[in-house]
This record gives sequence, structure tokens and C-alpha cells, in this order.
Amino acid sequence: MRGDIEEADRPRLSVRAAARRVADWLVMTTLFGVVAFSSMPMGANRDWAWGPIVVVVGLLGLAMAAGLGTRSGFEVADAERKPLSILLALFVLLVAIALMQMSSWMPTTAAAWFYERAAGLLGSATTPMPSLAVDVERNSLLKVLACGAIFVMVRALARRTFRARLFLLFFVASATLVMTYGITMQITTNSCYVGSYLKKDGGYSSLTDACVMSGTFVNSNSFAAYLGMGIVAAIALIFAPRPQPRLVPHGYDEVESVIASITGFRLTLLAISLFLLSGILISASRAGFASTVVGVGLAVGLLMRGRWRSRPEVVRVVVAALVLAIVVGLFASGALISKSMKTHDGGNRLDIWLAALHALRESPWLGWGLGSFADIYTVLQPPALTLANDLAHSTPLEMLVELGVPGGIVVFALVLLPLAVCLRGALRAQRGLRYLSVAAFAMPVVPILHSLIDFSLQMPAIEFAVSALLAIGWSRAFAAHKGRQRQFT
Repeated sequence: MRGDIEEADRPRLSVRAAARRVADWLVMTTLFGVVAFSSMPMGANRDWAWGPIVVVVGLLGLAMAAGLGTRSGFEVADAERKPLSILLALFVLLVAIALMQMSSWMPTTAAAWFYERAAGLLGSATTPMPSLAVDVERNSLLKVLACGAIFVMVRALARRTFRARLFLLFFVASATLVMTYGITMQITTNSCYVGSYLKKDGGYSSLTDACVMSGTFVNSNSFAAYLGMGIVAAIALIFAPRPQPRLVPHGYDEVESVIASITGFRLTLLAISLFLLSGILISASRAGFASTVVGVGLAVGLLMRGRWRSRPEVVRVVVAALVLAIVVGLFASGALISKSMKTHDGGNRLDIWLAALHALRESPWLGWGLGSFADIYTVLQPPALTLANDLAHSTPLEMLVELGVPGGIVVFALVLLPLAVCLRGALRAQRGLRYLSVAAFAMPVVPILHSLIDFSLQMPAIEFAVSALLAIGWSRAFAAHKGRQRQFT
């Protein structure tokens, strides 16, 4: 009888409220799923892959603008107003630069003689403009807008700890699937196929041909960078506290919790980290391995901040693990050692960089158009390189060539400002929630560093994930803590 009374007194969820809660969950999980698992269709690096993703992101943006996904909406904290205003101004400026490059009323640039040559060959040509390929620039701009929308939406969703943690779990699952697919293709086709796409020129023979593992990505370096992000996410989750931490006499310490609570979940994450590390080694990506080591080192260093002297046994474990990883990376993978400064298509990065600098000198202020590097490279390609190349193998250099020096600086600021905010949040976060801020900072560091000498940050699957992670770190950095915040909400 008493139980019946208590059940009757318990507030019941109305049909409308239940439907709203289901809709919120659908919006959140769809967005997180689309971003985290966009790596499955060839890294979303094809029009048929990233195009639908952009459409879904736009529809989810409309849903969140209508009030679904989060009850707090897109509200801005007082401390967040100034940096967020600067970030939005930079984003608008970047879009404006891209639009100006596609405008015929812009001043004549170095691209004018291309249009004059086209008019002489074809008999007619469009009015000269800075961009060499308007259709390509339009597609690149759509990806930029999608990254901005992802940042805004995830920033609103990640205020709740559970949701930020859920995205990390989604990403670890995605990296595991990418690696599992890589193993499958290694066994079946010697890693020469991604789906029905043949990664090598000519035909394929199962007896003589073998390619470097790249999972669902065509390029092994982007594959390594993605797995590196997954390793950092798994390590951060290993340091996460239990959902309901028990009270201890001298306060809560997540490092002590990790040592004292060797759970099946943490052991699984450790096994996943080693599984992903093996994929990086097999991929033969030296830069991917090095950037992963830096990302893991930053994550562990920030999580252990303030505890190095008080926990010497943990220091020994961390140092031993890093030494083991370096030794394994240097000696366990012959492909990692033997791979030189050659790109996947046989070109030399130094020659490509010199050609890119030549293009930058020709048009330093307005660039050649967002996404137009391949077009200008066909003209300035060094005679020593016989194969075509559509990327600079250095994202910062390619941005300078395509957008000019002013536009390139805007792009750098758009990445570095949120990254600095994420670092600030990682340094100031509460101990029990530090792992979220640390992951949001250290995970993007892996592809950002890697993109200094390659192009992993230009893969849609990676740039979408980086936008979401920076949004999580941004949101956590400006989260308002009133009283004693619950560890999981």
C-alpha cells in the first residue's frame, strides 16, 4: 500500500515532455553519429560522402534553432561573449574572402593571364577573377560552413558532461571500426582496396601486389592521424572517474581512482589503444606516429598535472609506457623506418613546397581561390615530378596559396583561438571533469601537427571531428560552475 502511494506521488512525464526528450536525444545522437562515423565512407573525402553529411548537418541546425537538442539553446556566458564574438567575426571574414575570390569585380590578380590564355584557346572566357575554379571553391566553402555549424551545435550540446563523454565514446568506436576494416582489407586485398576503389595504378594481383594499410581512408597518413586521435580519446576516458564516485576522506583524486580501480571498461580502452597503435605502425606513417606521441604526451601531462611529485609510482609507469611506445615505433615496424620523404603518389614534398611558395609569390594577397591548389600546381609543377598532385602536403602552406597571406592568417586564427581556449579549460578544469577538457585539446593537436607536413586536417571526417572537439573544449572552458557540480549530469 505504501509503495502504491509513493508511486502515485511520483511525478509522471507527460506525453509532450517525453516526445521532447526523445527528439532531443535523436538530434544529439544523430549529430554525434554523423560527425564521429563520417570516417567510414572513405573519410568522407568524396562528393557523394561529404555532400549528404553537409545536408544532414544543415537540417540538424534547423532543428536546434527550433529548440530541439538542448533546452539552454545557444545562450552565451558573460565570460564567453568577447572571445566568441572575435571567433564569429573571423569566421565571417573567412567566408567573405572566399566569396570575394569568386567575384568578377575584384582587382585583377595574377590569375588574369589564365583567363586571357583561355580566351585565346577557346575563343571566349569568363571575366577574370582571383579564383581559378569557382565550382571547387564553392564545394570547399560548403565544408567550411559545415564545420562552423558543427562547432556552434556541439558547443551548445557539450555543456552537459554526459553528452561530451558520449562523443568521445562514439569517436573511439569509430576509430576501432576504421582499424577493423583496415585489418579486413589487409587480409582480403593486401590493403590495396578501399571498398571498390583501387589505391594503386594499373591492375591488382593478389600474389604480387601489396599496399600500405589505410583503413577506410585512401591515404595511410590520414588513417594514422585518425587512429592517433582515437588513442588520445581512449586514454582520456581511462582517466575518467566512475559515474558515481565514492567519497574519500581527503577528497577525490582521479589518478588514485585509475590506479585503484582497474575495471573491465578501462582494460578494454587500454586494449583498444594498443590495437589502434598497431594500425599506426602498419600504416608506416612516421609523422602520424610522432604527432600521436605528442598528443598522448600532452594528454597524460595535463591529466597528471600537479601530481608528479606526489605519485612517483605513476610517473614511473608513464615514463615506461612512453619509452616502450617509442622503442616499438622505432624498431618494430620496418615500414615506419624505411618510409622516406616521398608522398603517396611518388612526389617529393620539398619540390611540392617550393612550387607552392612560387605560387604564393605570384599572388600573395588574394591567393588563387579556396580549393584551387591543384589548378595552379598543374602550371607550376616542377619538371622533375611527372605525376599530377592536387595537394601541397602542408595545410598551412596550401591555405596561404589558396587564400593569400591575409586569408591564411584568418584560417590560422580560427584554429588556434579555440585551441588556446581548450588549453585554458584543460588547465583550469575540475579534477573529476579534467579528462573532457584534456581530450578536447590533445585530440585536435594530433591532426594539426600532422598537417604541417601533410593534409590530414583537410579530410572532411577529420576536420568535422576537430570542429566538434574544439567546440567541446570551448564549452567546457566557459562552463559556469555553481556550487558543487555533479560529476555526471
